[in-house]
Amino acid sequence: MSIMQASATLPMPVVTQLQAVFQRDAEADCVALVWPNPLAALAVEQVVEGRKVRAIYCVSELAMREALVKHQQDRKETSERLVLLSGFAETDLAMDVLARIWRNEPQRISPWKTLQQLIRVRDIDPRLTRKQSRWVAEAMLNGVERYQGKISFGEILDEETAWRSIAMAHLNYQEATLDLQSVLSWSTKGDVSALITALPGDIRDNLGDWLARGLPDTHEVVSTLLLNDQGSDLLAVALACSVLFSSDIERLQALDLTQLYISRGIFRERFLGGKKIEFRVLQPLGEVAVALVRQWIGALGFPSYARFLSKAEQILASLDMQAAAEHSSLLPCGLHARFSAFASALDQALDGGDSMAADFALQQIEGHRLAGLDRYSETVARANMAMRLLRWLKQAPNVDGTAVSLIGDYIEQGGFCDWARTEIWAGDAEESLSTVYQRLSQHVGRYRERQNQAFGQQLASIARGDHLPARFIPVERGLDDLVAPLAEQGQVLLLVLDGMSEAVYRQLSSDLTRNHWLELQPVGAQGDACLVAALPTVTQVSRCSLISGALCEGNANDEKKAFSSHPQLKKLASTKFPPQVFHKQDLSQPGSGSLHSSVRGVIAGTEHRVLAVVINAIDDQLSSSSQVKVDWSFETVALLRHVMEAAREAGRVVIITSDHGHVLDHDSVYQQSADENGERYQPVAPGITPSELEVLLSGERVVTANKQVILPWSERLRYTKSRSHGYHGGGSLQEVVIPLGVYINAATRQRVEGWREVPRRLPAWWYSTKAIQSDTPSAVDEPTVSVEAPTKKAAGKKQAVAEVVEDMFGFASPAKALSKSAPVVGTSDWVSELLSSPVYGQVRDRAGRTAISDDQMQTLLRLMEKYRWQVMEAVLCSELMIPKLRIRGFLAGAQKLLNVDGYPILSVERDSQTVRLNVADLKKQFEIQ
Repeated sequence: MSIMQASATLPMPVVTQLQAVFQRDAEADCVALVWPNPLAALAVEQVVEGRKVRAIYCVSELAMREALVKHQQDRKETSERLVLLSGFAETDLAMDVLARIWRNEPQRISPWKTLQQLIRVRDIDPRLTRKQSRWVAEAMLNGVERYQGKISFGEILDEETAWRSIAMAHLNYQEATLDLQSVLSWSTKGDVSALITALPGDIRDNLGDWLARGLPDTHEVVSTLLLNDQGSDLLAVALACSVLFSSDIERLQALDLTQLYISRGIFRERFLGGKKIEFRVLQPLGEVAVALVRQWIGALGFPSYARFLSKAEQILASLDMQAAAEHSSLLPCGLHARFSAFASALDQALDGGDSMAADFALQQIEGHRLAGLDRYSETVARANMAMRLLRWLKQAPNVDGTAVSLIGDYIEQGGFCDWARTEIWAGDAEESLSTVYQRLSQHVGRYRERQNQAFGQQLASIARGDHLPARFIPVERGLDDLVAPLAEQGQVLLLVLDGMSEAVYRQLSSDLTRNHWLELQPVGAQGDACLVAALPTVTQVSRCSLISGALCEGNANDEKKAFSSHPQLKKLASTKFPPQVFHKQDLSQPGSGSLHSSVRGVIAGTEHRVLAVVINAIDDQLSSSSQVKVDWSFETVALLRHVMEAAREAGRVVIITSDHGHVLDHDSVYQQSADENGERYQPVAPGITPSELEVLLSGERVVTANKQVILPWSERLRYTKSRSHGYHGGGSLQEVVIPLGVYINAATRQRVEGWREVPRRLPAWWYSTKAIQSDTPSAVDEPTVSVEAPTKKAAGKKQAVAEVVEDMFGFASPAKALSKSAPVVGTSDWVSELLSSPVYGQVRDRAGRTAISDDQMQTLLRLMEKYRWQVMEAVLCSELMIPKLRIRGFLAGAQKLLNVDGYPILSVERDSQTVRLNVADLKKQFEIQ
């Protein structure tokens, strides 16, 4: 044995004893400890509690004397503390030796006394100090630096705190509590398998005792998995159990039950070492794992937990349980399987089948826990658009009619249809969806072609300027019929988004609502309005006609002059502040992309009664060949938010419109024209006759030298060799029908006489109105499950567990879901009975003036009855003619009257934007039959 080894260290019990000594006496020196085992070297130097100590193992009393004398001689030169280790007790040493050592006696190393001094407790629970529990003290001493300062021990060290210290020191268990969910969470935060492997034998042997304190039902299976080297995969294994041992898995018709039982047996051998642990233990293990990941889905990014989901899928695949995994509402493979099922149902519906299966498959997608994540949100949104198009097809769209009926149909449905077409055109990352979307696009495209062909046959009346209903305003009449009448009541902004089609407008209108802009319509108006473009549908004709107030052709300078000198507008505006229009070159602040400060000042001010702004973002994007898909919103339309915010400050009524629409390049075909200047129009010249995809037009609203033009009615024809994102100039519905909306900000208190607020109107096929309900509760209703928490409410606990189990798989079939609807109220006039009931009268009287009227309540209740007690907010807005910004206030008023004593009779789920009426409780509360 060498005299000194640089790498030699003191045994941990010696170190902890010295720590306790120095904490008790900072000046302690010549400390003798009873230690029977020799050190790795005769002398070991080490820093303990910030003090350099020199420990010497003494084989005799003489060796102790020599060490003490030498230390006394060297004491003047060093601050080193002497530690003497030997097998001698007090009775074995002479008085002169005892007189020189600390406290005049060798200190016995008692782990409990040392621990008591280190953690500074007054006493230790007697149950811990039993002879067989000495390992607890040693385990705490060996890891004291990893929990010291993090745990408050109080006056007495008890078993629970001792275990908490051991878990923190040796397992890095930092969770606040000990329950199954916390243990699963801990297993994901480090290399737990390595920690378990490194555990001292006593701790490994007693691991189950620790877990049993917080996991009374599942401690055996958890400790078994931990000790079988599954610590780092504990959550993944638990997630696999949520599928493999679910009580509902055997209901899967597509699953081979023989294979299921074989796979369960393999799981027990592989992961549980052959232990026969009961289903009732393995089931809650999976349920709590599912509940934990659900919490993470709402709080953490997908990469934080993706590997555990992936590992669970691998485990199930290794057990030949891939088919069961694909029915999971949590695992990614389950979502991809639902995508495939939706694609198949969509494909069958396109072949003539019913759309119910596709509607149900879409609901199953939306019910998956991962469907709301950013990584899948586009695919889910695109699936919704595809389903809308399928519903549109199933209603047998109109493919002929007059110009008026075709324009009306396009405003009410066609624009939404084209928005959805745009969303699915580029396909999807999911191959099965991409394939069926191509078929769907072809089906919808054929209908659009037939509609455009019918419209092409009616274009002659548009070209002549035949009379149209008041809500279809020729573009050249926009200033006289719309802008001027509104300007008579206050400040107006005409906002022209160059090239905006109905499809783009419908997308933008949802953003307008989110930004607190309310749409207005003339009182008594039936349906949405539009402008009708001049021909050809190009900027220099249609925009100039709009801003000039007369059919003409010109550029921005011509528009400025004509707008400022328009007779009606000039009469309404002051001489000092005439009507003014701002074009692209006027809008941007030099050196930045923001709105020019001077322009903003004019819009936000109240001096100018009539203003117009032209934004070219949409037209510019169309003219590019970029393959970037744009989701049109306040953010993507340059300067739109700035302009609208300035208009809000001035309290302006904003008229949002365009100068013409556009068609997108969806497999367009090039055709040479007599004039290379037009993308989708050509002049009438000798020897040129229109093809079957074109129409020759003549009339007062054709702004060409000879009042004639050839326009393609088909969206697929173009006259320019170079391809762009989109084109305009032709005679399709997409180009001729110009979107139009009148808006006022919700913060503006000014009322516009003769106009009323209206909700955003959506076609009937935009949302499913079928009573399709899955067997599973919605995500917002599901409780967090903690099967380990001791409780006497067994029934409630079983119900909570059952809800989670139900949610693990999508068992319901479309037919079953349809049959599972709420009971129908009897034929008696229950609504009138409710409104006349004494209880309702008392509630209404207490509500006072804030209560909604009986007529409004009756309309709401009849509507809820019509939709079987559950309806989307958007449908409610449309049916009740209440803007989305106002609907929550209206529903709050209804809840105030219906939710007696806090019972949730009328509930509003904000996440799913669904309104529900519990009619059974309603009748009970208001004492009606």
